[in-house]
Amino acid sequence: MPTNYVLITFALPEEQNDLAMGVLSAYPLIGVEEGVDVITACFDQDLWQDEWATQIPADLKEMGITTSVVHQDVIPEQNWNAEWEQSIDPVVVNERITIVPEWRVDEVDAPLKLIITPKMSFGTGHHATTRMMCILVEKYVKRGDAWVDVGTGTGVLAILAAKLGAREVFAFDNNEWSIDNARENIDRNDVTAQIRLEQATLQDMQLPHCDGIAANLYRHLVIPYASAFVSAVRPGGTILVSGILKYDAQEVTEPFLALGCTLLETLTETEWCAIALRVP
Repeated sequence: MPTNYVLITFALPEEQNDLAMGVLSAYPLIGVEEGVDVITACFDQDLWQDEWATQIPADLKEMGITTSVVHQDVIPEQNWNAEWEQSIDPVVVNERITIVPEWRVDEVDAPLKLIITPKMSFGTGHHATTRMMCILVEKYVKRGDAWVDVGTGTGVLAILAAKLGAREVFAFDNNEWSIDNARENIDRNDVTAQIRLEQATLQDMQLPHCDGIAANLYRHLVIPYASAFVSAVRPGGTILVSGILKYDAQEVTEPFLALGCTLLETLTETEWCAIALRVP
């Protein structure tokens, strides 16, 4: 008998997606799709409980996230799969880099083709921060470098760094689903030998010495770890940060500048920005 799925969409600020994912992970999810200020969670209808439509917003509120249910629907498995695959288009980052799901690889001809098939992880290239970070990674990763990808999500930045010639990349994330997805994507891109992947939290992590750090996180995670980032990167190395609203750019850069870093450039797209800094 075909499986039906419950799709429920919650409205919430994008910068709180990580916290929301932590709450949603307590439930038996099939998948999550992140949109602009919305998250759509997918559940097996046989496991779905109607009270979750009110319990999940209550759980989010306890974490300081005010949300509401904007849509709820039940759809058959075949329709869900077809709709999901059709929604993931190749993303042309620039003239060199294209992010493409595995079922559309043959449609793309690009010098740097990143095969990223998302599940419940962040990093399909459809979000401005991922695209801007790809542009910065392309610019600052040098052949033979060692890099760290903090909060790797789908693994897209680690994979790009490896394809650009980084000799080693340490990528980690605190989310088990992200790690599983990143591992699959790393295998798809034939860069397993260059990337070490680990499930870990930033709070518990002793960052290895490296030539650069890429951290597509959020403001509240970047600022407290400025000193740890600077200490891990070798003199003259690079720190790339995003997941930051452009209005918060100055607040995010201040602790790095206070530690002697130089602001190299800031990219902006819509409400978001990505920042490149040089370590003294």
